[in-house]
Amino acid sequence: MEINLELENLSIIGESKPIRDVFDVVARAAGSQSTVMIYGESGTGKELIARALHMNSPRASKPFIAVNC
Repeated sequence: MEINLELENLSIIGESKPIRDVFDVVARAAGSQSTVMIYGESGTGKELIARALHMNSPRASKPFIAVNC
């Protein structure tokens, strides 16, 4: 079963168990007031996941600022 998370101009598509797990974490974290740090190898979609978190959070109407370090 393919899962498709679409948010405005953002689309994350996947069907594997690991991406379903990521979608679950995004959904849980988006409803939280906690700070979230996303890390991983270059090119793995960290900013895409950060945008998904932001767009599904109560702060979605506020600016999103990506910080690469």
